[in-house]
Amino acid sequence: MPRSSDKRERLLRSADQLILQQGFKQTTLADIAKDSEVPLGNVYYYFKTKEAIGQSVIEDRLEHLRQLLHNCTAEATPKARLLAFLDYPISIRDSLAEHGCPLGTLAYELSRADSFLRDSSRALIEEVLNWSTQQFEQMDQPDAHALALQFVSQLQGMSLIANTLNDDQVITDMVEQTRHWLNTL
Repeated sequence: MPRSSDKRERLLRSADQLILQQGFKQTTLADIAKDSEVPLGNVYYYFKTKEAIGQSVIEDRLEHLRQLLHNCTAEATPKARLLAFLDYPISIRDSLAEHGCPLGTLAYELSRADSFLRDSSRALIEEVLNWSTQQFEQMDQPDAHALALQFVSQLQGMSLIANTLNDDQVITDMVEQTRHWLNTL
């Protein structure tokens, strides 16, 4: 039997997966409890509200993104960092085609929420946009923010289309086009 100390982590993992698969609005506390094999009454011990679980999912996704960006920053040049970032959508292309982007999809859904999650979810896009802007600035691109918007928009667009068509080849093709575009700068 799992230790009770890992119940919060199981709840969070289940919430993250269920929110990715079916969206925040459609995911209930009962769904999360059932998927994590934690009694529903215990959910409230760890998370007082569904919004508290949502906030924790946002924070976990941000932490994962920050680690990814940190790993990319190990590359010697800003262009190499941006190119390294493109390995991520390739590594999760099946999930992107099936469920959409774990950052963009949640940020979009919560942008319509009437709670503090609306503002919190903006960080999911702002983090990668700010990092990308810094990379283009370090490449001495005078329109660094516009290029970062284009870069992030390409990533989000390919995720949306791959998900809509349920076609992971869209990710492969669009990452290749984005790599080519970056190499022309």
